[in-house]
Amino acid sequence: MPDEAGRNGHKPEPSRRPRFHARSRSAASRHVTSLRRSQRRLIGEEHPPTSTADAARLPPHPTSVIEDDASAARSTRTRLRASLLHPGRGQILAAIILFIVGAAGVMQFKINATDDTYASARREDLVQLLDGLSAESRRLEGEIAQLDQTRSNLRSGADTQRVARAEAERHLTELSILAGTAPAEGRGIRMRIADPNAAVDAGVLLDAVEEMRDAGAEVIEVNNTIRVVASTWFGSDARGLVIDGKPVSRPITLEVIGDPHSLEEAAQFRGGIVSEITGPRIGGQVQLEQQDRVVIESLHEPRENQYARPAPPQSTPR
Repeated sequence: MPDEAGRNGHKPEPSRRPRFHARSRSAASRHVTSLRRSQRRLIGEEHPPTSTADAARLPPHPTSVIEDDASAARSTRTRLRASLLHPGRGQILAAIILFIVGAAGVMQFKINATDDTYASARREDLVQLLDGLSAESRRLEGEIAQLDQTRSNLRSGADTQRVARAEAERHLTELSILAGTAPAEGRGIRMRIADPNAAVDAGVLLDAVEEMRDAGAEVIEVNNTIRVVASTWFGSDARGLVIDGKPVSRPITLEVIGDPHSLEEAAQFRGGIVSEITGPRIGGQVQLEQQDRVVIESLHEPRENQYARPAPPQSTPR
């Protein structure tokens, strides 16, 4: 039976159900696929590796990169600790070379600093130093030649006892002169110190004696009465300047036995005893005279030993 609409001449209206076009569904599908691919690309999984070569071409995962960096840091620390605890032969050799180079550099620096000591000295001062060293060298060479001659005489076997006795007496004389228990004479200088302001104290006089000894002085006498030896002391008391407890009057005279030229040059060296005494602090005067014969007759009175006693001779074992 025809329905009412047909009877009335009207076509039935289509259903209101939504319909999607095939082209629209295809575009949506591609959009979703693109989104999924983008998501997989961000996490490095767009194209799963099908082989080892493909896996090598893929970018690393962020978590894998962090783990690789931590592993590399641990490996580096492990190798460094092992190198420090158990160094190899090459490392030890490199350390020795570096130590030698550093030591050589320090020594060179010290040598250069020492050489600068005389960089500002005058030519006259350097000549004086050279003359003093030359005189000391000649004296030592003569002493060496004498000792060699004595050794040859003792080894020859001819009158050995006489040679040994003469050598012992010579040593005894030299030691007596050095100890101040025997008079002495020889070439030297006489130094006269004028001190109008009484500014020459024990320290200045000790400096004068030390400079003379450094220049090769063998015997020193002060004011013809005081023999200067190794145990001599300088000081001052209510009487003024004293040496070994004996007062020293002014002007002060030092008679010194030794090489006259070396002694005079040592005293006149710039910054030496003459410069110090004639300077503005003391305001004194120094007169030096070379002497062909200086006679020193004052003697030092040795004190008796309080504890030391001569040891008894030891018997020779048979």
